[in-house]
Amino acid sequence: MIDLGLKRIARLVRDQGKFPWRAIHVAGTNGKGSVCAYISSCLKFSGIPSARFTSPHLVDRWDCITLDGAAVSEELFLATEAAIKQKNARENIGASEFEILTATAFEIFSRERVDLAVVEVGIGGRLDATNVIGPPIVTIITKIGLDHQAFLGSSLEEIAREKGGVVKVGSRCIVDGTNDGKVLSVLGKMAEEVGAESLHAVRPDMVGEGGGDGSICEITTEAFGRQRFEEFLTGNYQPANLSCAVHALSHLSREYPSITASTVFAGVRNTSWPGRMDTVDLSCLFPGRERRVLLDGAHNTQAALALSDYVTKELRTGGKFVSWTIAASKGKDVEEMLNILVRPGDKIVAVEFGPVDGMPWVAATSSEDIIGAVSEMFGGEIEAVDGGKDVLGGVKTAVELAGEEGRTVVAGSL
Repeated sequence: MIDLGLKRIARLVRDQGKFPWRAIHVAGTNGKGSVCAYISSCLKFSGIPSARFTSPHLVDRWDCITLDGAAVSEELFLATEAAIKQKNARENIGASEFEILTATAFEIFSRERVDLAVVEVGIGGRLDATNVIGPPIVTIITKIGLDHQAFLGSSLEEIAREKGGVVKVGSRCIVDGTNDGKVLSVLGKMAEEVGAESLHAVRPDMVGEGGGDGSICEITTEAFGRQRFEEFLTGNYQPANLSCAVHALSHLSREYPSITASTVFAGVRNTSWPGRMDTVDLSCLFPGRERRVLLDGAHNTQAALALSDYVTKELRTGGKFVSWTIAASKGKDVEEMLNILVRPGDKIVAVEFGPVDGMPWVAATSSEDIIGAVSEMFGGEIEAVDGGKDVLGGVKTAVELAGEEGRTVVAGSL
């Protein structure tokens, strides 16, 4: 169940949010996780004891909490979570699953005595459980789009006001300058009203062709001057995300001088963000044959458009088709996603993911419904297979359908 508000989380955490560590708070619709990944990697290379909290988890519930770049141990997570749950029961707080997870992460940060914590907002910002923290050392707001309208509002301006609720008095705010002008106007007014130190809308100085995946970008900051990056995460939106991260790090370097141009360069080069534009080698499932698969959540319209752009430029070259493994959370607009991603001649294996540990409100769209949407939209132009609840089998089938002439992509929901 999603139940936004700060009253319960304020009772659940120690000292009502007055923590011994300082936060870098990251909000937005798309790009939050990438920005968190860049910053936490750079903090690690700068030798600063740091932590990160992102959501949702990818495999295990505790992999959303990291210390110095490594996921916390299951033992530490479960012991801390048990203490939080005991407090929740003892004081009859009635906290939600996400509030318990947030409080668990924050308690681990305090116990492990980190200096800085990179914290990703769950939903929105103003009433999100992570907003229990006091004024962060820096706030970052990435690209804002239409998502979670039932909770945040139906227009970009309404959503911006909710996400802008993380801007606090005395804090610097870094905003993705590629946002819609209306979004930037709303956020600028909010920063002025709350007494933020300053608000900076940033973007790369230059984005061009070259580098490992075909992209390079140059970013100029006060602390590091003009830097040229050729190795960073995949996706046409990544230069904008990287710009937000590097500008935030430039600000942090005022108080943490071990953050330098060289540690930022090394941190960016070594950043990974599994499950998002992530190419995985599945040769272990096909002995003697190289099989590389692209994984991406494509969890909303903006993300699906970005995935489609990458697939068109990088995978469909030479007339190749795409063999998809598709799953989706219940309530997602499957037809819109298919319309953005799929082209005549592609092949689809529809699957259903099982229960999500720690997120009981998340359920899968039936594979039968996905197949029905494919049939209605494309008729016989698309070969579609119902993989049911066998997700691994569905991926194997998609790889086999791709053969030597196609490429395989797994997408739909994280």
